[in-house]
Parts: sequence; C-alpha cells; structure tokens
Amino acid sequence: MKLLVACFAGLQLAMATLIPPKASASLPYSTWFMDQETNRAIRIQPIYVPGQVIGYTDIDVPLSEPSDLYITADDLVYVADTGNNRIVVFDQQGRYLRSIGEEGSESEGSLNAPEGVFVTGDGMIYVADTGNKRVVVYEAEGQFVRAFNKPQSSLLPEGYFYVPTKLVVDHRGVMYIVNKDSYQGLLRMNGEGQFTGFFGVNKTQIDWLTRLKRSILNQHQLDQEVAKRPGAISNVTYSTDRFLLTTSFGVDKGQIKKLNAGGVDAFLNKSFYGSKLVDTAIDSDRFLYSMNSESGEISVYDPYGQVLLYFGASDKLAHQHGIVNYPTSLGVNSKKELWVADSSLNVLQVFKRTAFGDSFLTAVKLYTEGSYEQSKPYWEEVVEQNGMMNLPYKGFGEIALHEKRYKEAIDHFRDSFDAAGYSEAFWNIRNNWIQNNLFFAVVLLAIFALLLRYFFKRIRRFVKGRAQPAFAIQYGREARDAWYMLLHPYEGFYRLKERTISWAMILTIVLLAIAVRLLSIFKMGFIFHPYDLSKVNLLLEVCLLLVPWTTWIIANYLVSAVKGGEGRFREVLQASVYALVPYIVLMLPAIILSNIVVLEERILVDAITQVMWIWIAIQFVIMNQVIHNFDFLESLKIAVITLLTIAIIWIFTVILSGLSFNLFDFLKQIYREVTFYG
Repeated sequence: MKLLVACFAGLQLAMATLIPPKASASLPYSTWFMDQETNRAIRIQPIYVPGQVIGYTDIDVPLSEPSDLYITADDLVYVADTGNNRIVVFDQQGRYLRSIGEEGSESEGSLNAPEGVFVTGDGMIYVADTGNKRVVVYEAEGQFVRAFNKPQSSLLPEGYFYVPTKLVVDHRGVMYIVNKDSYQGLLRMNGEGQFTGFFGVNKTQIDWLTRLKRSILNQHQLDQEVAKRPGAISNVTYSTDRFLLTTSFGVDKGQIKKLNAGGVDAFLNKSFYGSKLVDTAIDSDRFLYSMNSESGEISVYDPYGQVLLYFGASDKLAHQHGIVNYPTSLGVNSKKELWVADSSLNVLQVFKRTAFGDSFLTAVKLYTEGSYEQSKPYWEEVVEQNGMMNLPYKGFGEIALHEKRYKEAIDHFRDSFDAAGYSEAFWNIRNNWIQNNLFFAVVLLAIFALLLRYFFKRIRRFVKGRAQPAFAIQYGREARDAWYMLLHPYEGFYRLKERTISWAMILTIVLLAIAVRLLSIFKMGFIFHPYDLSKVNLLLEVCLLLVPWTTWIIANYLVSAVKGGEGRFREVLQASVYALVPYIVLMLPAIILSNIVVLEERILVDAITQVMWIWIAIQFVIMNQVIHNFDFLESLKIAVITLLTIAIIWIFTVILSGLSFNLFDFLKQIYREVTFYG
C-alpha cells in the first residue's frame, strides 16, 4: 500500500513537470523579500521556480524515503535512499547513473537505512550507515573500502549511543559526524577512526521558568530537576572556504552556525528565520539556503547570515509541483539550482533561479563584496522589474557615496531607510560645510545672538512701560513659575499649592507638549527615525503621550485620597501639567541636535532624552510629595501604588472594551436576523 501511494505521488509530480509554470501567478507559493531596515516582508516576483522532479520515472527502482543529498563540484548528485538501503547517483540533468551499497546483506559494503552521504574532492564516498551504526567509505565507483564503527575511547561518555545520521569530511580527512539526538555536538573522528573530541556543541537555552527555579530552589531540589540539555545538531555542511555549517532543529538561537577550525561561530549564535530547519546549503557566492521542514519554505541569506528572502510551501495532503511534504535535505549545484529531497513524496524536486533572481542575487553579491560600481547595472535591472524593494536604493546610495556624490547618496539612503549609510554621507557633507563656512557661521551666530538680546531688552522695556491687564499679568507669572519649577521643583510646587492656575496656561502647556511630540516625530534627525513618516498614526502618537499622563492624574488622586493626601483634584491636574515642562524644554534642543550629529555622536541626543525622562520622573515624585504633604518615603510608596493602579485601570479598560464590542456585535447580529426574517 505504501509503495502504491508513493508511486501515485511520484506520477503526479512527474506529470506536473510537463507543464511548468510560466508566471508567478501560477506558482503554488509566494516569494517574500525581507527588508532589514524596516523589518517588513514584501511580496516580490519569483526568485526560484519549480523545475524537474527526479526519482520516479527516471529510475528502475523509485526512491524510498530519501534522507540526504550531496552535490559535488561537477554537479553529480548523491542521494541517501534510506528506504531502499542504498546510495543513488544522478548526473547534473537528473539521469540515473548507478547505485552503491546494494551488494547483499552478507557483504561488508551493504547498507542498512543510510541517512547521510558526503563525497570528498578526490571522489571518496562517505556514508552514515544509520541502521548498522557505522560510517562506510567507498571508492568513486562504489567499491567498498572500509567501515568505521563506534570508536573506543575513555573520553567518550559512558553509554554514548553511536548512531551516525549525517557527516562531512574536511580537507585533512577528519570526519565530523552527527549522531541521532546527541546534545554533545558533532563527534570528531580522524582518518584512522580514533575519537578526537566533540565539536560545535550548542548552547543550553535557559527560559525564565528555569531561572526562577534556580533563584528559589536549594541545591538538593535542583538535583531532582530534569537537567536542561543543549539542542541537538540535526545536519552539517562543509563549505568551500573550510567552514562547518551546522543546522539545529527546534532551537530559537543558533539554528545555523558557521564554525571555523577552532569551533568559533562566525554568526555569534544569532537567531535565524524559523526554528524547524533541517538542512543548510551554501553556494559558490557564499549565499546560504535553509530548509524549513514545517512550512516548506526555503530561506536565502547573504554571506553574513542576514535573511534576504524566502519562498516555498508545504502541504502534507497535496501532491503538487513545487510543494513539499516532508523535506529532509537541501543542496545547490554550480548553476545555483536548488535540489530538495522529500522523504514523503519519495522524490527530488529541483528549483531553478529566474532571470530576476540572477540579477538580484548578483547585485547583492557584488554589493557585499564592496564592488559597488559593478553592482549598478544589476540594481538597475532589479528596480526596472520591482521598485518596491529598498535594498537596490541602498546599493545606489553606496555607489553615490563611493563616487563622492553625497547629496544623491543621502537621498538614496533615505529611500532605503538606511540610517548608517545616511550618517556616513551626512558626515561628509557636514565636514565640507564646516571647512568652507565655519568662520561665517560663527560670525552670523554672534550677530544673531546680539540682535536677539537687543530685541529681547526692547520688548521687555516696552512691556514694563505699559499697563497690562490682570489676565496677562497672571499668565506671565504662571509662565515664569513654569520656568522656575524646572530648576527648583520643591519650591515651585509649593508655589502652586492651593493656587488656581488659569485654564489658558494649562492648555498652553498641554498643547506645547503635543506640538513637541509631533515635532519629535516629523523633525527628528533621520538617523533617529529611519522609517516612513507617512505611515505614522498621529492620533496614536498623541495618545501615547496623553493617555499615560491622564491616567496618572486620575490614579494619583484616587490613591492619595485613600491614603490621606491633602491635594485636591485641580491641584493634582495643574501640578501634573507643570511636570511636563522638562519635556518641552529639553526635547527641543534634542530635536535640533539630532539633525546635526551623525550616528557615532547620537549618544549626545540620547543623553539629553534620558536626562529629560529622569527629570520628568523626579518632577512627578516631588509633585506627589508636595501637593499631598507626604514625606519622601511615603511619596515614593504612593508613586509605586499609583503606577500599579494605572496598570489596573488599563487592564479594566481593555476588558470592558472587549465586552462592550462583543455586546455591540451581539445586538447587531440580533438586529440583522430580525430585519432579515421580518
């Protein structure tokens, strides 16, 4: 029955290859570009499209549960045909050449459920003979050479299970073997079969629950807990630059590692896209490709491990050209074609790169190598076909920067939301401007300061010489109190106590805070806000400022009233308004400075904003102490309780909003039914 299902699935896929897809609309999957600057996924035209299907009509015995594949430098494809206990060799067109390991059950070279295969540069074939718990070596034509059973060594842990599933062999003949469900990492064995240690072990991932247990349990209780183990390595690949690429299934970090001879991960245990990765391949341009067994997606990464795009899909029930069921291995040949082994469909599927994919990935290759001028025609081809991707404009920016066209570079970096590139181009413009205009700028600034001082004195003299209405006098005094409170918060809040501040001043400060909030969004330097400002939700941004502030006023008054505070609601309101003054005063110079500094100098702006928020927090604590006549410690306690009350109010509001929506929807449905049936 199993064989009939496999034959049927293979026949469907083989027939599907006779009518290959001609347009992206007919593909059974989408291709998504990952924008690193905005962290958005953008749907684009195909980079890879399904090609031929191999392993059924073109072979005497169809493949059965293929677990691994290896593509040599001359594009021969070696497949670990697990269900048929053999290694199958195909040429670059997918034509069957020969099988290895079928000598018979009594022969030394016979295989039992092999799950891994690797071929060295001189043609020696290494097989992870999983069922026989050994590694078998064959000559290029398939003649048995020798077998490596479990090495005998006192360094191996007691009870260590030697069940090879995948392996690679480096240029020295050292084997790196993946053992089934082994958390110790790769088993390293020299050409004589001697154990030389473990390699590339994953880091143990500690979750918050484990950290909590370690903080509250004693050593005896911890000894009773099940030990946390590192994730097991599921696959390994050997790159042409002599790095080992390990793939780990079911971990959140370090899914792909690029290990040098010393075991150091060039990717620094970074997190990759997806946690169900089963294999990783690398091409001659050092692009990485990973296979996700759960989603069926193939992700493409640049040489530094940054995800560029992903495509593909999985369907456990369908048998469709370009869709995988249970992918187990991934390989790439010299033509940049991707070969995928599927142990459920019992076939190999080939994905071919499109012309657009060639242009895009060639441009990225030249860009990462620093060959900006050579990448220009390829970026232009990409933009002609898709102008929605930001990466080409980043490439144009680097080209303009290299050619010292700094203003043009700034425009391109702004279009690509690249803060680092923008900063570098801006630094050059600023440096040239300082060299050419520093003296005149200092003179003009001095003249402007003198004129400002002169006009300020004239205006002050004019105001003093005229009788002012009572409202203006009160408004001016309240404005001076706001400035005074900035540097003298205790005495300033005492001045406010038991006074009634005019609504005009309250509205002025609130409106100024809103205006500064909007300025901090739309006029902040690009390196601080490298995103599309047209997509900013103004109402949301204003609410993010006013809602916490308003909730503080309500919660603080309620808590203080319960705790015996003396402050009236009006006093709490106007004191909370005055506590916003540091935001207005300090954010303005931060906005101005953000348009002058470069990325390496942003610490100046960050320092101002941090001081601002600290000073605002201090203002609220002092306000709480003075207005309600608490001592300092009591004021701190009330402030903490106020924050907890704010959280409760927000939670209650969210719950109430959800219930109100459900009630409204329920009444709406009843109305529709009554209207329809009536």
